[in-house]
Amino acid sequence: MKWLSLLSTEFSKLTANKGILLSVIAAMLVPVVYGGILLSATWGPYDNLSNLPVAVVNDDQGAVLNGNAVHVGEELVNKLREGEAVGWRFVDSGQAMRGLENNEYYMVIRIPKDFSEKVTTVMEPNPQKLKLEYIQNEGLNFLASQVTKTAAERIREQLANTITEQYTATVFSGLEDAAGGIKKASDGSAKLADGTSQLHEGTEKLNESVSGKSGDIAKLADGAGQLKAGTGQLAETLAAKQGDITKLAEGTKQLKNGTGVLLDNLNNSAADIEKLAKGSKKLKDGTGQVLAGLQKAEAGSKSLSDGVRDRLVPGSRKVADGTGKLKEGSAKLADGAARLVAGLEEYRKANPTVNVGPYYQQIVDGAKEISSGLSSMSAKSVALNEGAIKVADGAENTLQPGTAALHDGISQLAAGQEKVDLGAAQLAAGNDKVNSGWTSLISGVTKLDAGAAKISNGNEAVDEGWKKLSSGATKIDDGMGKVSSGTSSVNEGWKKLADGTSKLNDGAGKVNEGSEKLSDGLKNGAEKMEGVHAGKENVQMFASPVELEGKKINGYEHYRDSTAPYVLTIGLFAGILILSLFLKFDKPPFVTRTNWFVVKFLQLGALSIVQAVMMLIVAFVILGVQVTNPAALILFTITASLTFAAIVLFLASFGGNVGRLAALALAVLQLSTTGANLPVEMLPENLRDLSEVLPFTYSILGFRSVLTLNDFSGAAANMGVIALYFALFASLSLVVFLFKGRTHKEYQEKKQTAAH
Repeated sequence: MKWLSLLSTEFSKLTANKGILLSVIAAMLVPVVYGGILLSATWGPYDNLSNLPVAVVNDDQGAVLNGNAVHVGEELVNKLREGEAVGWRFVDSGQAMRGLENNEYYMVIRIPKDFSEKVTTVMEPNPQKLKLEYIQNEGLNFLASQVTKTAAERIREQLANTITEQYTATVFSGLEDAAGGIKKASDGSAKLADGTSQLHEGTEKLNESVSGKSGDIAKLADGAGQLKAGTGQLAETLAAKQGDITKLAEGTKQLKNGTGVLLDNLNNSAADIEKLAKGSKKLKDGTGQVLAGLQKAEAGSKSLSDGVRDRLVPGSRKVADGTGKLKEGSAKLADGAARLVAGLEEYRKANPTVNVGPYYQQIVDGAKEISSGLSSMSAKSVALNEGAIKVADGAENTLQPGTAALHDGISQLAAGQEKVDLGAAQLAAGNDKVNSGWTSLISGVTKLDAGAAKISNGNEAVDEGWKKLSSGATKIDDGMGKVSSGTSSVNEGWKKLADGTSKLNDGAGKVNEGSEKLSDGLKNGAEKMEGVHAGKENVQMFASPVELEGKKINGYEHYRDSTAPYVLTIGLFAGILILSLFLKFDKPPFVTRTNWFVVKFLQLGALSIVQAVMMLIVAFVILGVQVTNPAALILFTITASLTFAAIVLFLASFGGNVGRLAALALAVLQLSTTGANLPVEMLPENLRDLSEVLPFTYSILGFRSVLTLNDFSGAAANMGVIALYFALFASLSLVVFLFKGRTHKEYQEKKQTAAH
């Protein structure tokens, strides 16, 4: 077959050109070296954790718990020094922060100064949580940050167990003390039982006493209710009579004002009445004298002529003067009497209710007669005065002719004078009575005014007292309302008290029973507490009662076993991609397209199989990587290697170096989307969908099935998918070779065309 000779020729060219041969050998060793390094037994992220620098800062100042010194921070540092979880660096705060800023530490763990102090608050009402502070420099390496975070979590668990152990020891110590206390409490509860028995007897007596007084308390409540009703009526009666009392006080006050006005008027008129009495007396005396003189004049008319010169003229002058005075006095007396009458009438009108007595009207009538008589006398005294003047004047001029007329006139005057004298006598007697009555009236009115003042003051006091009495009665009524309400409450309370004492008596009986049970229970509890063991093992059991006990299936002996599917896949694909750099895919002019495809496919496939066998020898024979099904591993490795060869053949033949670059991009795309670093299930949804169409996904799953899972069916299924990729890209490569390669005839034609 011609393609066999062509294949032999192509391999001969590789061996003939030592440079190309060395390059091909080097390319085949790249995945072997890559796999040999990553699959070595000492290659693992947790093999050299002691080289990972983590700073620890202990600022804890310690504390005292139950008289014992507590230094949790120092104890933690000592335990960290003993272990090699990571590379601990015990420094101060300043050095730690400078190292973190200079990227010298992957993490800084700081134990605060109050760390131990907060430990002592666990048994307090408001315990304070302990805070173990850490700062990660995640930018240095993400995996390292996860490792250091896990170390910090383990420290937290270790601290929690240590603190729990300390407190468990304290609790056990307290239980031992409590056992003794319970024993004492048992003794005390026995005494308590005796005391509650006595209490029960006392509550029985109390219940009997309270229940016996319930009837009296009910009577007290009823009496208080009746008293409240009586005080209510009293308050209403006093309030209803308050208006009448006020009117009485106002009326007596008006009476006092009227008697005061009456007394003032009487006092003001007393002087006039006295003058009236004195004037009327003088008038009587004067009229008597006039009458005596007239009588003498009438008797001595014969000796008138003799006496005219010596006595008539002077006498008539005196008469004229006397009648003038009589006129003035009688006028004043008439005016005073008129004013007296007017004053009495005004007083009567102003005080119609005042009882003035039987003499009041006599005084008024007498005053009117005096006023009338005085008015008449005053009018007549005018004529008398004029006559006296004429006598005095005519005595000297017409004495003789007027003697007869004088005698007649004197006779008439004597007759009138008798009436005047009689009226004057009556007037004088009436005025004496008026003066005496007026004095009596002033005295009576004075007493009346004093009595009215006392009545007014008394009624005002009565009014004020009545108001206070009404207010007091209201307060008494309010107070009695409260007393009534209070006694009702007392009655209800007493009933409740009686009921409560009954319940108290029942409760005391139950307390007595309970105290006896308490005594027995404490005694039994003390006996059981004495059996509590507080050894170190017990304390550790309470501090950390749960231990994780797990089993693994399909476990990894080394970390490299977990990465072997990924390393084998990448190594195979990368080695074939590098090998393609040293192979030419341009078809010679004398070779058919089909033969050229078969030659190049067999050449690249053979090299890929050799490369796969070399990697298997190094990984599983020399390095001893874990494998559960060697035969399936060999078969799957060759299938995957041929599939990758078909993919690279298609891309390199179709695009040359651009195609190789696309193959490299395809490999890079599959590094984190095919279950290499993270399970496919943990990828975002769009990447999970993408991983289902990428060949690395099924290569990694297939290698994992034969290396650790011993799942031949899973390996077969993934091998089937890989075989589909092989068929697809082999077919695509054939299409490329059929349409892209040139025949010899086409080559000659193109060469001739170029020559012309």
